[in-house]
Amino acid sequence: MLRARMDSPPLVLHVAAAVRDAAGTDASPGAVAVLEGRILGSGALAAVRRAMAGIPHREIDHGNALILPGFVNAHAHLDLAAIGPRPYGGSFVDWAAAVMRERPTDDAAITAAVQTGLRASLAAGVGWLGDIAGSECAVRARLRFDAPLAPGGVSWLECFGIGDAAEAAAERAAQRVLALRAEVPAAARVRVELQPHAPYSAGAALCRRAAELGTASIHLAETSEEAEFVRDASGPFAALLRALGKWNAGIVAQRLSPVQALAPVLAFGRWVVAHGNHLDDDDVAVLTRLPGLSLAYCPVASEYFGHRDHRYRELLARGVNVCLGTDSILCQPPDESQAHGILAQMRRLLRRDDVAPGTLLAMATVNGARALGLPERSATLLPGAEARLFVVELQDPARRPSLTDAIDSGRGRGIVIP
Repeated sequence: MLRARMDSPPLVLHVAAAVRDAAGTDASPGAVAVLEGRILGSGALAAVRRAMAGIPHREIDHGNALILPGFVNAHAHLDLAAIGPRPYGGSFVDWAAAVMRERPTDDAAITAAVQTGLRASLAAGVGWLGDIAGSECAVRARLRFDAPLAPGGVSWLECFGIGDAAEAAAERAAQRVLALRAEVPAAARVRVELQPHAPYSAGAALCRRAAELGTASIHLAETSEEAEFVRDASGPFAALLRALGKWNAGIVAQRLSPVQALAPVLAFGRWVVAHGNHLDDDDVAVLTRLPGLSLAYCPVASEYFGHRDHRYRELLARGVNVCLGTDSILCQPPDESQAHGILAQMRRLLRRDDVAPGTLLAMATVNGARALGLPERSATLLPGAEARLFVVELQDPARRPSLTDAIDSGRGRGIVIP
């Protein structure tokens, strides 16, 4: 990462083989002008230089690289960063139980894990982040992360309470969120919101309260076991709740899919639903009718759990705001050097599904910004946007710079700190 000298001119011109965003900026060679942390202009190098003529500035030449806006990771679990990649044995419930055993529990370990994840996210080009925080300590660790251009976005406090326990859990969770909001420093650029964990662990009352508080999130249609639980109140998740002493008389079979069961509450407020691996035609129709809903798709994690044929392309075509996430480090390949970033997620969809690079860039930037409720220009190179620049090295200087090459074989240098 680059740091400016204290006596340097405040205007900085970032120059590279190309610049690109999902809002119309596309130039080669290109430049981005930054003044006091905001983008002043971007586009073709010659045009930006003409606009800067006579204004004291310094140039940073990034060489054979593509400058992009910082990416948005719309679904992550930073407090699992200390565990590292883990093999999947085939049972989601067993895997989840192992995660509960292994995740850090004392404040020092939680803080270290979250801040490790934040540093890795910056190094992987993440400018904005939607994190699922397993505790108040995990939220505070993010709020207190002291680094230039620390990822802004949302910290969702993960909460539980189902059946007869949902009403009381909803009120407790709301009070916890409101107390945490009072601790948010203005410089953090992070909102604290509520995340009912999943349909097998968080009831409708908790979901309604989350929607009332602001931008809510939930794991939804993630596994076949989840569908069995919601439909029949049976299966491995029912057995797990009984083993944990969480089963109660208010937990009943709903005879619906998870999406259809939650549709009434998803119709209100802004929602980011994570995963959506198991969607039938009726589920897709429901999601299409919900204007405040975004789907955070985590392609590498989805494959890790053995899911195939995700319907994200159909959802995009029908107007659903689909964005990208990583889920947790546990689901990422051990040899992925930027496992906390979004470039590897884009690469998987480019190679596997031949998705248009421009579509992938929108999913990684403006769609994610919309999902997190960020200002309209976030994750673009438009004038006035926060200058969170992600520089991706291009492999062959003899070839014309392209977004395809950057996604397919490029390596990100992280968020630029001028």
